[in-house]
Amino acid sequence: MFQKITLCQMAPPLFDPNNYAPAVTPGDVWGDCTELAPATRGISVMLPPKKPKPAASKAADRQLGGLRLGSETPCRLVEEPANPLEVRAIDGRVLRLAPEAPPPTRVPRLINYQALPTGPDPRRAAGGEGKWGLARTPSVRWVVGTCLGVSSVVILALLLLPLINESNAARPGPTGLVLDKAEPTGNLAPINDLLPRQPEAEQLFKTFASAAIAADVAPLVREAAIVVPLIRARQRPALVSKAWQPHEATVWNVLENDGHPYALLEGTLPDFSKFSAYCVMEGNQLRLDWKATTGYGTATFEELARNQGDAGEIRAKILSARFYTAIYPEAEYQSYQLVSPDESQAIWGYTRRGEVADGVLGQLFWSGEILDAPVEQRKVTVRLERGAAGSLPNQWRIAEMLHNDWLNP
Repeated sequence: MFQKITLCQMAPPLFDPNNYAPAVTPGDVWGDCTELAPATRGISVMLPPKKPKPAASKAADRQLGGLRLGSETPCRLVEEPANPLEVRAIDGRVLRLAPEAPPPTRVPRLINYQALPTGPDPRRAAGGEGKWGLARTPSVRWVVGTCLGVSSVVILALLLLPLINESNAARPGPTGLVLDKAEPTGNLAPINDLLPRQPEAEQLFKTFASAAIAADVAPLVREAAIVVPLIRARQRPALVSKAWQPHEATVWNVLENDGHPYALLEGTLPDFSKFSAYCVMEGNQLRLDWKATTGYGTATFEELARNQGDAGEIRAKILSARFYTAIYPEAEYQSYQLVSPDESQAIWGYTRRGEVADGVLGQLFWSGEILDAPVEQRKVTVRLERGAAGSLPNQWRIAEMLHNDWLNP
């Protein structure tokens, strides 16, 4: 069914001069409306009929169960009964398929006691177990056999001992030189003369350490005519005060070097630095070897580290090393480290393998079969030569070992 809507024509409130639409006249027709009344003032439009809603929409919405706002309670039809559920009452009786079996009869537990056997257990006798705490007499044959076995092992070890010591004995070096072991000299008078002179040596070193000018040192040193000019050239302040006394723990050792006896006084100064004073007998007087005591060298280690100075007589502490370069390869040279007497500076020294210096120095470090055994540093007096072209400034060649200590025999 169409609905009729009447549009009344009204004058526009505003006039737009730019709007060129034609004016509305009574003869204009809108759409296909054929049933418009001719007497109506205005224009009538017929709308399409309203589409009816399908009847199954409510049932579909209930099946979908979507989210709804509000509560919808289904209406009960009038013709539905008041109680749609069918209720059947069931009594408490249970229908069993088979009769119940009677419970088993409980029987009390029977315990049978068995007495332990009074005789020895045959299983223990077969396993070799005896009674603990009982003394057993050993067999005489076992005692005699054990004694003979132990005696044989001890005798065999004593027989093999010379062979073992022979393999560890000193062997000649590359040049065939072997350092002889120190043997007791026939004349023990110089050594016996040095033994009781520790108090005199302490006063001698005290006077030397507290002296400030070379004239005070001249009567105390050995070979004063040669040493005093060197002392003047290296003038230094006094090491200790006049009131200083050597500590009671100062050590006095009497030694021998190449058949020449000497004594070594070792202790500490007030600044806890260590000192080693070399003392020798010159005539009937005890004298101080100034070069050995001060570690004198014709060049200082500061100069040697810069490849400078006269290296004709250098006193140092030497130890083996493994520092090699292209100029000093390991196949041709043996590496050593030379440390200054005060252990503040160090340089590298090399001996060519097969030379005399290499053989003499090698005996200080490798006198047995074990070549890599750690050896403590030794005191030596050596003559150095400048390194080859292209070597480092602190690399020197050891041309000759003058003494195997700092003391000049």
